[in-house]
Amino acid sequence: MLTPEQYLGAMAERIQRAGGRLHTVPMGPTTAVVGLFTESVLLTTMNYCVIAAACPEVTAAALYDFTGRATQHARANLVGTMGWTASSVVIAGLVGQRVYPDAAQAASAKSGNQFGGETRMVAVDLSAGQMYAFVGGKFWGAAIQGSVNAKLTYCFPQPAEVYQQVQWQQHQSSQPMPQVPPPPVVGPGGPQPPVYPPPGHQPQQGPYGH
Repeated sequence: MLTPEQYLGAMAERIQRAGGRLHTVPMGPTTAVVGLFTESVLLTTMNYCVIAAACPEVTAAALYDFTGRATQHARANLVGTMGWTASSVVIAGLVGQRVYPDAAQAASAKSGNQFGGETRMVAVDLSAGQMYAFVGGKFWGAAIQGSVNAKLTYCFPQPAEVYQQVQWQQHQSSQPMPQVPPPPVVGPGGPQPPVYPPPGHQPQQGPYGH
């Protein structure tokens, strides 16, 4: 079974790999993993704030509360002027061993458009191996929408994908440490030079008389 810590660890790796600025912030009763990205899409500075935390049981109330705090954090870290040259996309998720139906429904619902921004909610159910989120089109431009969807699905991978990655890493770490091939087995004192027949002697014939 995957733990929330393992899932958040995989998220942190992905945020860094995608060029995000990674840090953690206390948020309510928990500590959240935060990835900040700034990208230029169609003359607009897109500010992404991907933020996730562990929550034993994910309810809609917990998800809304967490998303509200995440949005405040994102606005405080905005680059540019909100709404005119910059937009803020907050992708907030809770990761737990159980996601209640109301939380799954809230996360999967079409997110509301705000002025110069958008908020997506994600609920990750590790027991069921499900990731709930709205990944679809809205009246924002297709280029921006595609960018938001790509960021969400990359930073919040499917639990099965993370589980495979964790299994692979554990398998790698249980292997003997040296990954380089072992040196050839030689006698004492390192590799010996090849032995040539002494000068003036005929080389011995091989088994085939050559």
